[in-house]
Parts: sequence; C-alpha cells; structure tokens
Amino acid sequence: MHVSEARLAANRRNAQKSTGPRTPEGKEKSRANALKHGLCASVCVPEDIELVQQRSAEFFDTLKPQNEIHVWMVDQAALCSIRIDHSQRMERRVRDKISLRAELTWDDDRRFEAEDIGRSLGKEPASAVEALLRTSHGCEWLMKRWALLAHAAETQENGWTDDQTKMAFDLLATPHAFRAGRKPGVVIDLEGKVIDDGQDSAAVARREIASLNERREVVADLDEVNRALASADLTNEGDPELRRLRRYESALFSKMRWCLKQITIQSPYRLPDPSLRPNWVVEPEPTPAPEPKHPDEVAAEKWDPQSWQPPFDLEPDEFPEPGQKHDMPKILAGRRQKRHQKAESRREARRKKVDKLRA
Repeated sequence: MHVSEARLAANRRNAQKSTGPRTPEGKEKSRANALKHGLCASVCVPEDIELVQQRSAEFFDTLKPQNEIHVWMVDQAALCSIRIDHSQRMERRVRDKISLRAELTWDDDRRFEAEDIGRSLGKEPASAVEALLRTSHGCEWLMKRWALLAHAAETQENGWTDDQTKMAFDLLATPHAFRAGRKPGVVIDLEGKVIDDGQDSAAVARREIASLNERREVVADLDEVNRALASADLTNEGDPELRRLRRYESALFSKMRWCLKQITIQSPYRLPDPSLRPNWVVEPEPTPAPEPKHPDEVAAEKWDPQSWQPPFDLEPDEFPEPGQKHDMPKILAGRRQKRHQKAESRREARRKKVDKLRA
C-alpha cells in the first residue's frame, strides 16, 4: 500500500506528540499504571526475611529435596505460603473496612454508585435505568433529573432543548429507533394504542417523579436489609477488591501445588542429600567473649574460707569487725563497683573535654 509523503510527514509529527512521560514525576507515575494491588511486588509488600528463613527451613526438613532444583522449589513453596497468609490477613482487613463503611458512609457510597451507573445512560439507557430502579438512591438520582426537566419545561419558552429531549428519552429508556418524530412521555398500551400523548412536558416529568417516588419507597426496605447484611459482613463477596484478593490467592495456591508436585514426583528417596542446605540459612549470632576476671577475683577463687588471712591486701574500709571473718563476696563487689565508678569518671572527663573543644 502506497503512502504519500504528506501522510508520512503527518505520522512523524503525531509520533512526536506521544513519546510518553519525560519528567521524573511522570515516569514514576507511569510505572504504577498496571498496578492493581501490591501483593505481587516485593517493593510494595516486603516479606519478613526471618519469617522466610524459618518457613523455608521447616519446608526443607519436611519435603526432603534431593538436588538444587528441588531446593529452589522448596523456597518458592515457602514464599507462596507466606504470601497466602498475607493475602488472607488483607482479606480480613478489607472485609472489616467494608462493614465499617456500611455503618458510616452507606448513603454516600450508594449515591456514588448511582452516579457511576448514570454515566452510561446515554450509551445503554435501558440497562442503566433498570439498574438505577433497583436502589432507592438510584430512584433519587432519576427523580433529580426529572425535576430539572420539569423546571426547564416551565421556564423555557420553547420547551425542552434537543439535549433535554434526548435526556428525557434516555430516562424513559425509549429505543433509538422509536424516537424520531415523537415527544418523550407518550404512553401506549400492549396493543399499541396511545393512552397519553405526552404533549405537556412538565406534566410528563412530574408523572415520572411520582412514579419514582413510589418505587423508592418500595426498594427502601430492601436497601436497609442490604445495609444490615453488609454491616454484619455477610454480603461482601461482590466487592472488586475482595475478588482481586481471591484471584491472587488462588494463583498462589496453584503455584504452590505445582512446586510441591515437582518435588513429590522427582524425590523418591526418604532422606535428603547431606550435601544440600536450604538457601535461607539462619546464621547463629556470635557469642560474646566473657569479660576477663580481675586478679583479685582469681585469687579469691583459690582462697580457703576457713583461713582468716585474705589473699590480697585490704583497704582501710574493707577490714571486718573484731572477731568477724572477712566477707569475701562483699569485698569483691565493693572493689568491682569502685572500678566501674573510676571508669565512668574517666569517660565523663573525656566527654567534657570534647565538648569544650567543640565549643
């Protein structure tokens, strides 16, 4: 197919207008275009490294892998189990949020849903009107539109404009094939005979408002039942966020079953290969070296309690009362406290010196 030079030049100019985001903020925002939830991304939902290590070690002892591929399967199965637990906790929080919204913002949410359905009124009027008639807030949405049309029919000299007439046809769910040459609000029976010619536009609007008001009173009781069920966490299965969590959890279970199946089929041995170790190894913390004993404490360990003479020279405040034996633990504790006080005094003096130099 031959393309003219003018068409090629126009295509090149149009291509320069759709080069994507250029600023760092725009690029960062575009990265999240396909993000539905943070469950699949380790950046959004970081797993606890210690929990992964523990779960992987438990799976390793139970599944007994025989080669490196099996070890990788064990790690993947352990990670899937942790993410399944996380998704189940998220589902519980989502259900609590839905119940709380049913108690606090039920009317606002239903009005928003009615407004969302009303956006499709021009494309699919029959399905949109039917969906709105099922809730009291949808009936209220329709009544507000008819009220605007009734006011316009009374205040405008020539009645409804073309856009207002189209809205009236949409609110009545009149098929497009039967709108030409007719006025909105014509009522016919099942035999095709005209019952109301709909000449008075304001009367048509008020007739529909009265009908919708009766309909709203009928579905109001059903709305209260739905609110009570949502508050009690009994009818939340249709929530989009819950459906996404269930799909993600099902995918995790499928992946985990596949990993376990590979290990089961290819591992006929009872004991694992002793040369293999799990990838997530919990390294033991190093044991701190014991503090060296003071020479006085070493000498006291060799001292005979029956002897009256201590193994080292005593300070004036360390001599016992006349006729009493030396309390060796008390003497050692007192000397240890004196050493600590001297060390703390030296540290305090160094801190003061540093503060003085900084000032």
